[in-house]
Amino acid sequence: MLTGKKVFTVMIFIITILSLITINFPKFYAQKTTLRIATTTSLDASGLLDKIKIEFKKSNPNIDVTWIAVGTGQAIEVGKRGDVDIILVHNRQLEEKFILDGYGVHGITFAWNDFILVGPKDDPARVNTSKNVIEAFKKIYEAGENGNALFISRGDMSGTYLKEMEIWNYTGLKVDKKKWYIEIGQGMEQALIIANEKQAYTLSDRSTFLTIKDTVGFSLTILFERDPRLLNLYRAIIVNPKKQPSINYECAQKFVSFLVSSEGQNIIANYTKNGQKLFHPAFGRLSELGINDSYEEEEVNYWKKIIEGG
Repeated sequence: MLTGKKVFTVMIFIITILSLITINFPKFYAQKTTLRIATTTSLDASGLLDKIKIEFKKSNPNIDVTWIAVGTGQAIEVGKRGDVDIILVHNRQLEEKFILDGYGVHGITFAWNDFILVGPKDDPARVNTSKNVIEAFKKIYEAGENGNALFISRGDMSGTYLKEMEIWNYTGLKVDKKKWYIEIGQGMEQALIIANEKQAYTLSDRSTFLTIKDTVGFSLTILFERDPRLLNLYRAIIVNPKKQPSINYECAQKFVSFLVSSEGQNIIANYTKNGQKLFHPAFGRLSELGINDSYEEEEVNYWKKIIEGG
């Protein structure tokens, strides 16, 4: 049986523990928060976003980073609804409309890679001899009409699909309802898998292709690349808190600041799969790619001040 003195000691001990829990409750629990991202599929499938999350969490342990991987068009619609705090996308036309319509703020380019035209090694359309990507697509069209080629399209309003549509528009050719032109309404990885099964052509971002090209039984190869029209820019845009007051703007700003910081840009620069570089850092470097963008220049200055604590 506890004596009065022992009971008193136990009570003091319990009170002390409860006091410590109460004092530290905000520190260890209340500050936990979630950052929601809608990302293009390539950043997810390549594993780059996982790597960035790991490094970001080291300096922001109380921010849980979650995301959904969808096409750029879908990501923008999710952002408009305020279901995420940030969108990571890669179609300039849709991005600019998202910002101009007031749905997004402080958009900034943080990475780039390029699109590639892949297909069967025997290359029945002979696209590997093309002078530019428009000629390559015209050759696929001709081969398709002659029953010698298939083309797999994502058909999902992704940045890749929109780039494909842009190129078809340049050719002046209509592919709607063509038997050799197959829209699947799925992501890049599935498009590559189906193209491989059917030994068809498809347009891919380089990162997803390099991520899965060594899969057993995968035999597609890069047949055309390096056209300036195939440049692929990735931009981070924070959802406008004036449109969607419930978004976590503070955490969103911290994440984008990390993306464009020297640490974040180094992660992008050094990220590889099977010895292959998948992305290149792009913050403040658009002029090096031959792009002049006054909005981008303003945002580069904005984010530099944020990083420097200004």
